[in-house]
Amino acid sequence: MATLIFHSMAGSAYLWTAMLAADEKGIDYELNPLVLGSEAHLQLHPFGKMPVMQHGEVILYETLAITHYIDRAFEGPPLQPSDALGQAEVLRWISLVNAYVFPIMNRFMKERLVRPNWGFEVDQAFLQAARDPLRLQMLLIGDAVADGGYLVGRQMTLADAFLLPHLLFFGRTPRPGSSR
Repeated sequence: MATLIFHSMAGSAYLWTAMLAADEKGIDYELNPLVLGSEAHLQLHPFGKMPVMQHGEVILYETLAITHYIDRAFEGPPLQPSDALGQAEVLRWISLVNAYVFPIMNRFMKERLVRPNWGFEVDQAFLQAARDPLRLQMLLIGDAVADGGYLVGRQMTLADAFLLPHLLFFGRTPRPGSSR
């Protein structure tokens, strides 16, 4: 049996964040697929979000709590700086990802991928309105990683684990008229 069990849908960006943290720490895990909003799901997470982590008797929901627990409960490279400013910068980036990057990139991806596949019209007004926030986000991310390749410091942190899945999924979003 794996050390950790993640209860989630496989396509959850926040599951990927938790898996990245576990991978960086060298922790084995398995996925227990959940049906969004099912009774089993809501018993694990009262707000119906994903993932939920199980480590023995410990059950945690909310990805920030999960990744913090993984970083502190297991050996392996630290995923948070030890100094106060470094920790604050990691938390700031996680907050930026959760508050700004996720809502825009996730909705953008759904407009370009999900809605057309389900036969719905794409919200062109949203796509147009999202351009400036996306430019700002990419500018800030580019500035942060320009020096050392990571958002904070010179090694992977929880901030990077929060951002990378969103960039990956966003990067798979086809441009209008493309064959992807």
